[in-house]
Amino acid sequence: MRATTCAFALDRTSVRTNAGASTSRSNRAVPPRSSTSPRSRRRDFIALSLTLVALRDDEARAQTNARALMEPEGTIETGLTANARIRACPREHNCVSTSARESDKYASPWTAPNTFRDVKSTANALVDAVLDTVDGSKLVQRDDRKDGTYLGFKAPGKLGEDVIEFFVKSDEVKDRGWEGDEGNGSLILYRSFALDVKYVYPFMTPIGDLGEQAKRLGRIRHELGARQLGCELVECFS
Repeated sequence: MRATTCAFALDRTSVRTNAGASTSRSNRAVPPRSSTSPRSRRRDFIALSLTLVALRDDEARAQTNARALMEPEGTIETGLTANARIRACPREHNCVSTSARESDKYASPWTAPNTFRDVKSTANALVDAVLDTVDGSKLVQRDDRKDGTYLGFKAPGKLGEDVIEFFVKSDEVKDRGWEGDEGNGSLILYRSFALDVKYVYPFMTPIGDLGEQAKRLGRIRHELGARQLGCELVECFS
């Protein structure tokens, strides 16, 4: 009987010892696990690398587009076209032309006073009007033709050198039955534009000249005493 009791006591002691060990293990501090595994960190690194590559490609494309916008369009042709017309406005340039396709760059032709006896005398008066009203202007080309006289000028502009062209046509404006038609002289076509284009970085927006092309032409027209075509019924000198 005594041996049995001892055995039982040993078993209880063993149980207490094991329980204490278990409790001690449970109270032992467990090091925290890393929130990201090596594989996850590798995926994040690859994703970041791809994003940087994409951003670099976008920046390169943007710079290429900017260079394309800022590159000159090549040599800008002056003079008349093959069918004896004033040329349209070059893209992006500050410009006014009687042949412009854009509404904000189009301007009406002029009719010269009928006090001039012919096209050449009208052209001579137009040369004087330009040189008198535009500081620093100079006549660089004159071409007296059967169908009229072409005049080409260069002048200082707001953003560099400007070109001013006129074509005084031999054909007068025909009588359309409007009051004032009988007093019309030669028809004058024109174009005025800036040779250079300057941009606002980084938007690549062309810098305007505050309407200087049209204002300068208005001063020349007033000096010559010409009218805008279509102003026979309404005074358009203002």
